[in-house]
Amino acid sequence: MEEKKEELSIKRIGFSSKWELFLKKLSNLDNVDEVKDTSIQHGFHILSTQIRRRGTGCKGIVLLVSMLGLYGVFFVDYAKPAMVPLDDGYGLGWLSYYPYDEEDEILSRKILNEVGILFPDFSKFDNAYASIKVENIYLGNFEKKLDLFKAIFTTNTIFL
Repeated sequence: MEEKKEELSIKRIGFSSKWELFLKKLSNLDNVDEVKDTSIQHGFHILSTQIRRRGTGCKGIVLLVSMLGLYGVFFVDYAKPAMVPLDDGYGLGWLSYYPYDEEDEILSRKILNEVGILFPDFSKFDNAYASIKVENIYLGNFEKKLDLFKAIFTTNTIFL
C-alpha cells in the first residue's frame, strides 16, 4: 500500500509545473475573480484549486484532480443553499455537486475542458453518481459511509 501512495505522490509532483501554468490559464477565463491552489489541503494524490467567480458574494467552483485518473468539481455559493447540498460538516448547505445557476454551468464546462486537455488520460467524474454512498472506506479510522465523490477525492483514501 505504501508503494502505491508513493507512486501517486510522485505522479502528482510530476504535474507541479504544468499545474501552476494551468492555474494561471484558469485565472484568465471570463467570470473568474481569483484562482487559489488548495492542493496542500488534500494530500498525496490530489491536485485542487478554488476558482472564485466575479461578482458579489462568495461563489465558485472547486476542482479536484486525483492521480487515480479522475477529475471532478463541486460548486460553492455562501448566499444560496443548494437544493441537494453536499455535506460540508457544518450543515449549512453551501456546497453542491450541481451548478447553482447558468454561470456556474458555463464556467464549469470551460474549466473541465481545460483540465481535460492537461490530463488527457484522466476521466471526468460524473456528478450524477457523486452522492452514492460507499461503505468500508478507511481514512485513518472507519467511516460508516462516504459519498462516492468524497471517497475518490479525499486524502489518504483506501478502499477495503
